[in-house]
Amino acid sequence: MANEANEKNKDTEVKHEQGTVYVDDKNLDIVLSTKPIGTFKLFWREIKADPIALVSLILLVVIFLTVYIGAAIVESQMNPMQTNLIQQNQSPGNLREFQQTNFGQDSGWFRTSLGTDSGGRYIAPLMFVGARNSLNIGLSVAALSFVIGIAIGVVSGFFGGKVDFILMRFTDTVFMIPFLMIAIVLITILDRTVWNFIWILTAFSWMGRARLIRAASLQNRNLDYVSASKTLGTKNSVIIVREMLPNMVDVIVANFVLTVAASIGIETGLTILGFGLGLEHPSIGALITNALAPVNLTFFQWTWAFAIGLVILIMLCINFVGNAMQRVADPRQRLV
Repeated sequence: MANEANEKNKDTEVKHEQGTVYVDDKNLDIVLSTKPIGTFKLFWREIKADPIALVSLILLVVIFLTVYIGAAIVESQMNPMQTNLIQQNQSPGNLREFQQTNFGQDSGWFRTSLGTDSGGRYIAPLMFVGARNSLNIGLSVAALSFVIGIAIGVVSGFFGGKVDFILMRFTDTVFMIPFLMIAIVLITILDRTVWNFIWILTAFSWMGRARLIRAASLQNRNLDYVSASKTLGTKNSVIIVREMLPNMVDVIVANFVLTVAASIGIETGLTILGFGLGLEHPSIGALITNALAPVNLTFFQWTWAFAIGLVILIMLCINFVGNAMQRVADPRQRLV
């Protein structure tokens, strides 16, 4: 009996989703034995709770792997921009005898699987290389704009005062510049390479990122962990890099994913307007411009329909995954 009483007096162990909780029956003190759930674990839980987001994530992984691996294979075997007017506007899957390529080989099912355009270029290789260029632009613009936005936003929010005033007025000034007009002028003057396109888009896309990081920094700089670090004499740079930024990673990652989709959309829109990459650099937007020709719109839909379908699929998948990441950043929206 005495042993049973002792067992009852012992702390009761309760399993909690964030770890094991030990409850003291006498003092009702609750102590968490482990750290809170990390950002990536929360993201995975949100993804599993949302079937659409889970399917979108799987599709994105498949698309990225297929595009980058396929583009590397295509460029190692042929020039996707090579024209041949004899085989122009061939329908998808047409396996009749085409003219031989530079490598002395007849066109196989892969190259003819999506047909050819008005210049006799194979749509399938163009899709791989063009999608890779568009994804490179989207990822690079998002990464570079966040580097600039984080540097300006976190410094502005952490120090405040005159530093905040100067940096935010500079940000507002750049934000007021008519982006589309200046971008068109710069694209017209400079060589239409992938990297020039990336730098031009980055120069006008970091302002929103800076404002977002500034707002998050203003919230974090007054929290107890920042005040404690300052009291201990920790350097400001250490507080920013080691403590503040890790606590904002959920906001940064969520907005980064959505910025990738926005950058791809801007590249596609500028290309349709006639201010995209050069002819030697295929892109998804360049394939979509085939729809501007009435003959292609009416009779040769395969020259643009596959590209539009791929852009829509990528945009939808990125947005569904991005919504799941936003729910991680905002506990009120979480599904679990």
